[in-house]
Amino acid sequence: MKILWSVDFSRDSKAAIRCLSGVDFPKGSEGLLLHVISKNEELRRLGHISDFAINLSQLQQKTIERVHRNLKKLADRFLPSTLSRSILVREGNPGKEILTVLNKEHLDLAVLGTRGVTGINRFLLGSVSDWILQEAPCPVLIARGAGRKEKRGMRIVLATDGSSKTEIAVEFINQLSFPPNSEIVLFHVIEPIDYTIVQDDYRTLGLGPSGLQELQKLVKEVHGRRKKSQESLLKQTKKSLTLRKGKVEHIAVGYAAEEIVKAAYRFRADLVVIGSRGLTGVKRTLLGSVSSRVVRHAPCSVLVVRKNEKSKRVRI
Repeated sequence: MKILWSVDFSRDSKAAIRCLSGVDFPKGSEGLLLHVISKNEELRRLGHISDFAINLSQLQQKTIERVHRNLKKLADRFLPSTLSRSILVREGNPGKEILTVLNKEHLDLAVLGTRGVTGINRFLLGSVSDWILQEAPCPVLIARGAGRKEKRGMRIVLATDGSSKTEIAVEFINQLSFPPNSEIVLFHVIEPIDYTIVQDDYRTLGLGPSGLQELQKLVKEVHGRRKKSQESLLKQTKKSLTLRKGKVEHIAVGYAAEEIVKAAYRFRADLVVIGSRGLTGVKRTLLGSVSSRVVRHAPCSVLVVRKNEKSKRVRI
C-alpha cells in the first residue's frame, strides 16, 4: 500500500499525520510526505535582477531544507518505523500538485487536513481538501481536529447500506491493523416513511378511510421487512470484518448524511468510513452527496472510499 500525507504545517494537516498513528499498514507499505510551496509571482517578476535572483534562489533552497527537516521530524514521531518513507517538496498550486503526485505515483490512499493555513480561501468550496475529495484517483482520508490520543484504541463508525460501496469500504479497512481495543460501529440508516406519498396514493386510488388504514398498514409491514433485511446485511458485514473485537451494529431511521454525522458525535468517533458511488463529471461535483456532506459536518476524520471500475482499483 502506498500512502500520501499532504502537510502544510497547519493544525489540521498535522492532525492528518496523527490520525493514523498506531495503525499498522500491510507489509511492504510505503509512505510519502508531501509539502507544496506556493509560488510568489510578485517575487518571480523581480527575478531578472541578478543579485536578487541569487538571493531568491538561496532563500528557496533554505526553505526546502527546512521543510525536509520538519517533515522528517513529523514522520519520525507519528509514522510506524516499519513504514518506508520518502519526502517530496513541490512548488506550485497545492491542489494541482497533490493530484499530479497522486496520479503519477499510483497511490492507494491520500491523507490531508480539512483546511490549510491561508485566509478566507480555506472556507470556500473548491478548497484543496474539497478539490482532492472530488478528483483523487484513490481513497481520501480528510483529517480533522488535533488528532486522537495515541494510547487508546480507535472508535470507527462504518456507514453501511448493503451495497457494493460497503463491500469496497470493508475490503479497504481490512487491509489495516488498528490499535488494540479499537471499536467499530456498523451504522446503517433507513429512510423514514413519507406518509404524504401514502396519502397522495390513497387519493389517487380513490380509497375510503378503511382503504387508507390498510395502505398505511401495508407500508409499515414493508418497512419492517426491510429493517429485518438490513439487520441481516449488518450481521454479514460484521462477519467480513477482520477486526474481531468491539463490533456493534446500529440502525437509525432518518436521512443518511444527517444520521451518520449524529452517530459520529454520539459514539465519539475518531474516524468515519463511508463508501462513495464514484460518480464522474457534473454528478459528482454537485453539492449534497452523502459523502461530501459527512466530510463537511462530521466532528472527526472521514475516510471516503470508492472503486474506479475502469482500473478496478479502490478509490474515493
